[in-house]
Amino acid sequence: MTSSITLPRLSARRVLEILPTAAVWLIITAPVWAAILAPEALGFGLIVFSIYWLWKSLGFASGVVIGFWRLHHAQKHDWLADAASLPGYDSLHHLVILPTYGESEDIVADALHYLTLQDVPLDRVSVVLAFEERDPQSPARAQRLSARFGPLFHNLLITFHPDQDGEVRGKSANLTWAARRVQAQLIDTGILDPEHLIVTVCDADSRLHHRYLGALGCEVLSKPDGFLHIFQPAILFYANHWRLIAPLRALNSIYSLWELARMVPTHRLVTQSTYSLSWMAVASVGYWDVDVIPEDSHMCFKVLFHFGQRVKVRPIFLPVYADAAEGATLRRTLENQYQQILRWAWGVSDIPYVTFGALRARDMPWHRRAMRVVWYVEEHLMWPSHWFLLTLGGLVPRLINPAYAHSQIGLWQSSLVSAILGLCLPCLILVILIDWRLRPQHPDGEDAIDVLIGWASFALLPVVGLVLCALPALDAHTRLLFGRRLEYHVTEKVPVQARFRDQQAAPSLAPAHAAGSSRSARFDQLPQYRAYAPGSTTAVTDSVLLVYRDLR
Repeated sequence: MTSSITLPRLSARRVLEILPTAAVWLIITAPVWAAILAPEALGFGLIVFSIYWLWKSLGFASGVVIGFWRLHHAQKHDWLADAASLPGYDSLHHLVILPTYGESEDIVADALHYLTLQDVPLDRVSVVLAFEERDPQSPARAQRLSARFGPLFHNLLITFHPDQDGEVRGKSANLTWAARRVQAQLIDTGILDPEHLIVTVCDADSRLHHRYLGALGCEVLSKPDGFLHIFQPAILFYANHWRLIAPLRALNSIYSLWELARMVPTHRLVTQSTYSLSWMAVASVGYWDVDVIPEDSHMCFKVLFHFGQRVKVRPIFLPVYADAAEGATLRRTLENQYQQILRWAWGVSDIPYVTFGALRARDMPWHRRAMRVVWYVEEHLMWPSHWFLLTLGGLVPRLINPAYAHSQIGLWQSSLVSAILGLCLPCLILVILIDWRLRPQHPDGEDAIDVLIGWASFALLPVVGLVLCALPALDAHTRLLFGRRLEYHVTEKVPVQARFRDQQAAPSLAPAHAAGSSRSARFDQLPQYRAYAPGSTTAVTDSVLLVYRDLR
């Protein structure tokens, strides 16, 4: 008698989930197994990776410099005046959707406060506060926020997203629920015109630059097929910069500068966190998919592959200040930092979606579709892998196979790798200098010792980068490799008052162009306005900062 074992058949989607995640483990373990089986090939592979990393470092540094220059000039440009001279400006209306779950009223109110400082007349702005029904505190928060901010905007719609079968709890499902309520309550009733409606998706802690909506309108109206394009501002994690310990400030500075640098090569730009697109595009693709976690990049590709080559992802070089992950204690801060990167890195789960979407998108040249897939895969392969190759790639093979390491070709390979990677150091120094000019002002003034501490903290990036960048990304890949799905965790946020370098220029009263508006009052003119007291965790984090400064 013969017995047969039936093996489960893997779907094409599952294969595309396994291949990149397995490749990551193959790459990071290569310094061990390849040092024994193929040391010469490993040495040449490390040379190729060093050249690649030098190329990436040069691109990062140049992108930061170009992005910083464009950011500086964009903040001084009168975008609204340009937009007002374009056909269609009088019909343009902005819809800002702000999904929130568990964030305090202080956090959401701060985001709304920055919306009230926009240079566009507020009777051209509608806001959706998209709460989750499972949050027991959301009705009370919604009532208070609606009472304080409702009179300022053309519409302030409150939605409560219920948990439903087939959905993944998170921002994407909440956005779709909110969009359907907009369709039913504001568009079908004739309150808003869908043909001239621009949607901006924000996080609960997004503080839009006061010129952003004006610049967005200008970009939409001035570009061919502008209503099909997707727009990405510069996400800078500086809002609570001085509340973090120095090593975490350095890490989040790198994240901020990376967000800025990646906006320069627009051909490979993918949206993240806060972005804008037309209602026509949102409705045409059937809103956001309710079963995904990385809603921002997923929606970007969904629109891109639906409309084809007419769609471009365009940068708007204006800052959106956001909170770096933080908690009431240092331990909670570290945990929140880890969870945030884990969620970002879960974008690897979209590789099958991007691949299949590229195959179906016949309205794009094949090379553009192929390169979109390549760039997306490259980013997610290098995210968890680069740390291990940079730090252990030259050390582990030498310990495992010392005979080859001391051979003539082994010494030549290792010295060449060291020389190439040494050329990356000026790029890091340049990036640190830009960070020094870009980050917010110190609340108590920044002296020379503060500057030195900040610069020295970048030396700890190899340690911090392992724990709070490489490992959470590797965690995401490993979960996907074994089919363990990730649940959406909202990043904890702590109320904070921050001064940004350009905030002096933000108008606190209604601008002259809104004088004729029926809704020209601004946030700080309302009788119910009050400044929030510092959050309950402020004393904890401030005491940690003060001790750290005393021990410097």
